[in-house]
Amino acid sequence: MTQQTQALPDILRTRDQERIRGYKDLLDFYNGAQWLTQSRRERQLTFNYARVSIDKATSYLMSGLDFAVDPLGDSDRDREKAREAEAAIYQAYQQNNCEALDFETEVDAAILGDGCYKATWDPQEKRVRITAPDVQGLWAWTRGDDPSQVRRVASKYTLSAEEAKERYGVEVSGKTVDIIEDWTATAVEVWAGAERVSSGPNPYGFIPFVIFPNIREPKKLWGASDIPAIRETQRELNRALS
Repeated sequence: MTQQTQALPDILRTRDQERIRGYKDLLDFYNGAQWLTQSRRERQLTFNYARVSIDKATSYLMSGLDFAVDPLGDSDRDREKAREAEAAIYQAYQQNNCEALDFETEVDAAILGDGCYKATWDPQEKRVRITAPDVQGLWAWTRGDDPSQVRRVASKYTLSAEEAKERYGVEVSGKTVDIIEDWTATAVEVWAGAERVSSGPNPYGFIPFVIFPNIREPKKLWGASDIPAIRETQRELNRALS
């Protein structure tokens, strides 16, 4: 892992603050907090068509999705390998309930502008595990000459004190603790609160996160939400119907 004079939890506390705040505002709007100011004297109704339109569009987009693996050549062995790969993909898809996971992740991407998958190997169940980390707890470093190439990812989430002790052997004073995974193609570190609890080589040789934009913005890794395009129309509808 790269040398750093400041602990990673402190770095993340001030990194990408505008993006993180923007996620909260977009999610609040989707959940119905759509009035700029609250009035006790006037009736303020919210007809949340922003949520309806995103949910409906996502449902339409995700319906009937299918995939196939094409053989690399025309030989019987090439076709057999393609069928084996396709069967393995379908197995992982079903084991991880990816139909529901895809829908939830696409809704998140439409609201927040960004989505993410994480694919790792579960040594206890001996299978591929696919999850969708919350992008509100993701930070990424890209190559200076190519913003689409991710060279480092930090993922932050919360564990109970019991689970933190079970998984990482750490004792915490509170009921929960923030966990940060710090990944590069060659190394991975884990932090529990302000303490680095593990550090070692990356067992995969690649960063097991796929970060993707809802709508790609030029020269940027992070994408654009569907909410800004309908925000003012939604607010005007609420005012008119109120």
